Amino acid sequence: MKKLYERAYIFFQKYPLMISIGYMCIYFPIFSLLEQFCEPRYVIHCALDDMIPFNEWFVIPYVVWFLFVPGMVLFFLRKSKEDYIKCCKVIYGGMSICLLIYYLFPNGLSLRQPLEDKNICCMIVNQLRSADTPANVCPSIHVSSTIGILFVLFNSEKLKKYRKLKATMLVLGTFICISTVVIDQHSVVDAVCGMMLSAVLFYLVQLSEVPYQVTVFEEVKR
Repeated sequence: MKKLYERAYIFFQKYPLMISIGYMCIYFPIFSLLEQFCEPRYVIHCALDDMIPFNEWFVIPYVVWFLFVPGMVLFFLRKSKEDYIKCCKVIYGGMSICLLIYYLFPNGLSLRQPLEDKNICCMIVNQLRSADTPANVCPSIHVSSTIGILFVLFNSEKLKKYRKLKATMLVLGTFICISTVVIDQHSVVDAVCGMMLSAVLFYLVQLSEVPYQVTVFEEVKR
């Protein structure tokens, strides 16, 4: 077992992109199975949901998320392997916890209202709804992964010089998170839980690296 772990460790050190590819090969089938077979037993809703006006144009940042996540993961991989590993721990850890919650506490939405195809954004929203059912919504993976990436980006020692990128990603990430509730893909509760999940995971990842950093510092000091 130890040799198997060592081989896996060496393999992923040599081919770090395989961490992401391997995880996605596991994540998507499980998510699809949960979508098909887990009927929601808990409806997620709060008073704020009824106060937020629907705006179909926010589907644009919502869809951009599908490029934002892999794009930032590849950026971390190219610019800082340490931040790439940290990003993987936070966002893939968050996705895994979300899948577990969806299985143990099947949840869903009752927010979505019929929408006419009056413009291209409405058409995209309807296509999105046909593919993405109002089930398995809390915590929001859209929000948790977005916030996780922003945490890693803004706390990176090696990426301090990328100020314009940080500002751009902060604005984009904010719009992505807002879009989840404005187009009724998620409740405010889902978004808040997604944020909290990533905050906790990022803190734990940071905490797990402290002993290593202290050890390295002590070795240099000697």
